[in-house]
Amino acid sequence: MTEHPTDAPDWFQQYTTLARNDHWKTVAGARIHYQTWNDQEAKPGLLFVHGHAAHAHWWDFIAPAFIDKYKVAAMDMSGAGDSDHRDAYSARTFAQEIFTVAQALGEDTIVVGHSLGGTMTRICGHLYGDRLGGIVIVDSNISRSRGKRTPLPMPRRKDRIYASIETGIRRFRLRPAQPSPPAYITHYIARHSLRQNNTGYSFKLDPAVFAKMNEVPAEALPDAVTMVSEMICPAGFIYGEKSVFFPPENIKRLTSIFPQDLLTGIPDAHHHLFLQQPEKFCAALRNLLGNIRKKS
Repeated sequence: MTEHPTDAPDWFQQYTTLARNDHWKTVAGARIHYQTWNDQEAKPGLLFVHGHAAHAHWWDFIAPAFIDKYKVAAMDMSGAGDSDHRDAYSARTFAQEIFTVAQALGEDTIVVGHSLGGTMTRICGHLYGDRLGGIVIVDSNISRSRGKRTPLPMPRRKDRIYASIETGIRRFRLRPAQPSPPAYITHYIARHSLRQNNTGYSFKLDPAVFAKMNEVPAEALPDAVTMVSEMICPAGFIYGEKSVFFPPENIKRLTSIFPQDLLTGIPDAHHHLFLQQPEKFCAALRNLLGNIRKKS
């Protein structure tokens, strides 16, 4: 079976076939996987963090665009990709995982996180900002609310087993739903979302992540707006102008929180903006990273 459909453009095939090195760090008892492209080079660190139900390979066709100026890595948070599952998850533990991998790349690493990964990147910046070069939050809601979250019920069904990897790929869906990215992109990330076992193929994700999320009340975190406003390291933001999470009132809030040179909207892009507009996303991120480095 091919790595991706044959209609994938040259740039995509070039990026996704670049050599990658696998690494693991143990954080709070779980092995956390991350991959690097050029970890032996003496450059500033740049770490990519996936959203919920995603994994490090979502960045395989984005991260290589930055190896000219950065030592680049992408990680799997616990419960996703090739990292361990946990009996219990928490925002602080996710932030610790991100910080641990960022430190493996060097002091002053910049962290880029999408969706849930953007939320955990923001918390990482709040807790460890004095040792980061900056953060970039990608299409992750910034709210003044700090309401108590009730854990979801445990999933009733066990992992579904598929007879072939192609059958599993056909079951792959983006959430929230949006116009489909190019087929070669969804095929690629879906393929890397599955693993083979003795009876077939199943998705790598721990389906009970949100059911196992337990926060200690005494360790309550500030609301998102306060975190960003008080962050020690520079913080930037990229959003999809058609994202379901960013109607006009939310975009207005962003303009009051982030400096103009650290806030970028991607036209005609929804929540999974770098799947939909990868080249525009890379251009926007490159510009944002340059502005962050000027401030750090």
